[in-house]
Amino acid sequence: MAINFPGSLSRAEIASGLLIRSIKVNDAYLLCNDININQTQEIDTVSDLVQGGPGQAISNIGAKKISGSLSFPLRVIGDGSIELAARNLINHAQNPVNALRIDSNHILSFLGITAENHPTDDNSLLSLDSVAIKSLSINGSSESEIKVSVDFEGMIDARLSSDTVVTSTDKLGRALTWGDCTMFRSESSMRSVSNFELNLTNEIETPVFLMPYMGAATGRTDQIGLIGIKSIKWTGKVEEIIRKGADYYTHIHGGWIVNDNLTIDIAGLRAVFRVPLFNVAEIPLSSNFISRNTSWTGLMKPNLPMTSNQLISFT
Repeated sequence: MAINFPGSLSRAEIASGLLIRSIKVNDAYLLCNDININQTQEIDTVSDLVQGGPGQAISNIGAKKISGSLSFPLRVIGDGSIELAARNLINHAQNPVNALRIDSNHILSFLGITAENHPTDDNSLLSLDSVAIKSLSINGSSESEIKVSVDFEGMIDARLSSDTVVTSTDKLGRALTWGDCTMFRSESSMRSVSNFELNLTNEIETPVFLMPYMGAATGRTDQIGLIGIKSIKWTGKVEEIIRKGADYYTHIHGGWIVNDNLTIDIAGLRAVFRVPLFNVAEIPLSSNFISRNTSWTGLMKPNLPMTSNQLISFT
């Protein structure tokens, strides 16, 4: 006599993330290693109000927004250029003047007011049409492929059905590796670099406004009201193997260097820090190869707009 497994194994079709690893960024396809995108909302009870006893019976439902992260290898397509979705993300991170749109086939969203709707009603596959990047990092080392990690926040401006993410004919590409990278600056050829990290960080403000009590239903929402970019910061970090004792000719003791043009080339991507503001370099002493860690922040020209202060360009 056959014996069924207990529980759901005998009658369920288990969902697998292997089927839904792709998204679209401004309609450009992107295959990711990890995707974590959710509609988030602070929902709790209130304990500092009189409720007829110690038991909590009053709810507090906060503002709703989209929060997420994703990671993927940096890839080139058939013509040798960086794939379009990665370029869209990087260009937005360095100059966040326009919101991103992200489509997926597995992110359920609710556009209405949470407090006025049953918790399981009206979930939809909606496009995330107003997203801003909080941070984007590009990491390279001799041990792995070049990796990109992105954190973002956003909201849904309009009830637009999310496009089903499918591949097309131009999605065959190659993940970039350490052999595709070069680094140099005006005072050093940087030939002994063992790993690097490039970070673009945007400080985001998401203000919340009171909902109107009267008016059309479409004018009432419990989402964040706006996405504002408060500040933009470009930083980097590099580890180098020391070749001659302390290698004092290229050791950084802090400060900025005008026209140092610290450059990171990754195949069709080039990042140039024209005026890096260096921290004091650190040399941990060990019985292994001695390495030096140097970090910096890119200074921008205050008399030029963000489009002219561009950090990363593509060929």
